[in-house]
Amino acid sequence: MAVGLGHRGVLLDAWDAPAVSAVGMVLVMFVGLHDIGWASMEHAYGSAEEVPALLLWALGSPDAKERRKAFDRFYGAVHHQGSVHPSTAAALPFLFELAPDGATSDRAAVVALVVSIGRESLDRGFEDDGTEIEYYPPMDCTQAVAFLRERCEEFAELARDPDPDVRLTAIPGLGLFLYDAGRAAAVLRERLATERGIAARLLIVEAAATLALRMPTASHQVMHWLAGLAADPVQGPETRLAALVQRARCAPDEIGEDVIQAAVGLLRESTARQRPKRSGDGPEGDGTPGEPIGQRPVTKWSVQADADLLTSVVATGDLVATSSPQRPRTFQQQ
Repeated sequence: MAVGLGHRGVLLDAWDAPAVSAVGMVLVMFVGLHDIGWASMEHAYGSAEEVPALLLWALGSPDAKERRKAFDRFYGAVHHQGSVHPSTAAALPFLFELAPDGATSDRAAVVALVVSIGRESLDRGFEDDGTEIEYYPPMDCTQAVAFLRERCEEFAELARDPDPDVRLTAIPGLGLFLYDAGRAAAVLRERLATERGIAARLLIVEAAATLALRMPTASHQVMHWLAGLAADPVQGPETRLAALVQRARCAPDEIGEDVIQAAVGLLRESTARQRPKRSGDGPEGDGTPGEPIGQRPVTKWSVQADADLLTSVVATGDLVATSSPQRPRTFQQQ
């Protein structure tokens, strides 16, 4: 005997008690899920009638491979290449219900999906002056952004979640969805003071720059904060470099020789700190007996390499991939 959960949905054996129990919990949580006219909506490959089953499957299956298939299908059809269809926006409240629930499997992947939908809605749905962009077939970026802004305080709580992977995936949303500039800046400061992991700290600094670029009213205080972080010797070189680069991202016209020299110095300090100590190294592990960290011989090749890396980092605004391999993997990235 099997329990059917819709077109292309999950078929769960009635004797599979954990799976049936989990799906029952989701059905209680997802009040109104089946009141939505999913069959009248579309995604990238046609009718969106499968969305309820995907939402249930993502949580209800006890099999990680089955959950992964559901996420892959969601990214591949409902959020195809970043698109935000009406069915994508309609699914967002139900995804958001899953995110803070400790009983949800793969919560970090759920949060990453929510952030992706929100980011793409902002990027695709609005001009720089806030004017909504019209699409045909229509997209529903406005509905998605409005929903996430309504739930912004709950999103801030996800950035404080006990699960470090959930925090990492939620942090970028602090620069995207909090519409009160002062509140957003305060939350980012609080998170930086609390977080100790390099990946989280770099994401917080990046989110601050995103906030400044998105909300001109936040620009002055964020730029002042980033300048202070970049000059603060108490901060590690990775955090200082992140602040320097993200400030340059916000104000590229202010990049001068002093900024480049400071960035190169911090890059070298960070690299020297991360390099494993080898036999014959000096006391600081820099490769030359007695040679302090950051005092490697300067050649045209080392300068060019540092300049190329700095240019790449400033252009992308992304220091996480450069400085830390610890960014959590999501189903989209796998």
